[in-house]
Amino acid sequence: MKQSNQNISRIEIQRDGVAPAMGWEVRINRRGKKLSKFFSDSLLGGKRKALQEARAYRDKMENKYPPYTRVELMAQPTARNSSGIPGVRRRENVVTKNGWEYTYATWEASWTPEKGGRRMKRQFSVLKYGEDKAYEMAVRARNKALREIRKEEQEVSP
Repeated sequence: MKQSNQNISRIEIQRDGVAPAMGWEVRINRRGKKLSKFFSDSLLGGKRKALQEARAYRDKMENKYPPYTRVELMAQPTARNSSGIPGVRRRENVVTKNGWEYTYATWEASWTPEKGGRRMKRQFSVLKYGEDKAYEMAVRARNKALREIRKEEQEVSP
């Protein structure tokens, strides 16, 4: 059981003529579910006991609704994704050389092999491979990287 107050906030509201509302609020967002529950100091016998109850509830909900794994997060498209494949995008690269500007298009696959690690990228030239082939190569590179990450995560998991 962890003792930190992650996902727990202290709430203290005092208004004239109204009994103060003091306690702890647990807020957890997991897999599309938003959970929120308030633990009142006065109803639970004080600030310390309310915090203990809030922590117990938080721990129970975190076990019941685990966070997404890294692989699951990497497989979810974001709102700005236009390729249809998470981690695959079309880029227009602009290079200036000898006073001239050159623009070339690529399809890029990106992924992060380790949690908190450096992002990896592979680019495939539209000029060299054509639009469709460059896109397919980027998708294959991304899928291969995800397979390797899944394999590594399964080897580490108990």
